[in-house]
Amino acid sequence: MSRHSSARVLSNDEVQTIDEMTKSGATPHQIMSYLRRRNPCIKAVATNIYNTKANILKASLGGRSNIQVLLEELGNGGFLFDVLKDEEDHLTHVCFAHPNSVQLSRSYSNVFVMDCTYKTNRYNMPLLEIIRIRSFNTSFYFCFIFLKSERLDDYL
Repeated sequence: MSRHSSARVLSNDEVQTIDEMTKSGATPHQIMSYLRRRNPCIKAVATNIYNTKANILKASLGGRSNIQVLLEELGNGGFLFDVLKDEEDHLTHVCFAHPNSVQLSRSYSNVFVMDCTYKTNRYNMPLLEIIRIRSFNTSFYFCFIFLKSERLDDYL
């Protein structure tokens, strides 16, 4: 019976539990274990947990795209940010930095270290991290930039 999706429908209480546990950092495996301890007869599988989490996230976005939410959160958080778009109005670059990081970099401007991750996010955009090293041999993040690709003109 658990093969049929109609048998795996979660109750409102279970959906609320998934939401609360997700907000507290629990993994889907931990959530599933907790739900099974509370109700040994539950027919839900891990896919139900993932789908419920996705639906909760989608509802929390209020019809906005992930990028719109990101830019809104950066603005509300006081971050300095800039975006570049191509001719077709597609987002190609997003650069953001916290004002404290900018202020620190003005005081300690000796060394920059740049590291670009591989395209590990859902948009296949490399993430460039720029780190500053202070004279005390400590470091701090200066800014982050999502790039369209890793070509020279993207870095410029």
